[in-house]
Amino acid sequence: MVFFSTKEECAICENETGKRKIADNKWVCSSCFKKADNKKLESLNKPVKKLTVEDIKAAIEVKKANDNELANFNPTKKIDTFMEFDDNQQKWLVLSSFLGKRNKSTVYNYSDIIDFELLEDGESVASGGLGRALVGGALFGGAGAVVGAVTGKKKTKGVCNSLKLIITVNDFNNPTVYVNFIESPTKRDGFVFKEMYQSAQECLSTLQLICDRQKNNSRQIENKTSDADEIKKFKELLDEGIITQEEFDTKKKELLGL
Repeated sequence: MVFFSTKEECAICENETGKRKIADNKWVCSSCFKKADNKKLESLNKPVKKLTVEDIKAAIEVKKANDNELANFNPTKKIDTFMEFDDNQQKWLVLSSFLGKRNKSTVYNYSDIIDFELLEDGESVASGGLGRALVGGALFGGAGAVVGAVTGKKKTKGVCNSLKLIITVNDFNNPTVYVNFIESPTKRDGFVFKEMYQSAQECLSTLQLICDRQKNNSRQIENKTSDADEIKKFKELLDEGIITQEEFDTKKKELLGL
């Protein structure tokens, strides 16, 4: 069975020779295939030969949208080579593990964050998120305090093999984002380990601050809605002659904080 061709027309651009065979006996050129968002295609859980033209076009649109987000992303805060935050637009991203590059990163909104957890060699050492307090945050009193607090209640190992932050986001197809601080054996009493923990601390604290802001904003919106409902009720009482105009005005000012 042939999956590559130099003669068939690309079903996407129509101007280039098709290279990959997809569903419905269609072909897609390598150029168009590269324009598609890999995460979007992976979320479909299909082999290439089962992908439809619509699948690939949708993935291309996703990548275009994210590329546009990246172009307009202006970081106001950067944490080493791991994360960047655009506080003006309330957006964030995880930098590529290779030299902290941004070119293949996905841009998320602050409101996309649900919760997060820091794992050290597979064990949870801190967690937080929307509507939750930062558990384990007391561990972060400086690099030395971190090492002592984390290892103080268990048998101390001389080497850490993995330190990663797992962020759950509001994306049904790709709900998990990883920030890898340590991916190879690293001495716990060394400079690199302490530096990575400091970066992890700053990421955790920043994410928790964002979640707390989101919670406060939601609460303010709920309060405003509640106040508006109360004013409406008193207006109905005024219209029915149950309360006076003066009583209504007084209550309205009270609810609006005037």
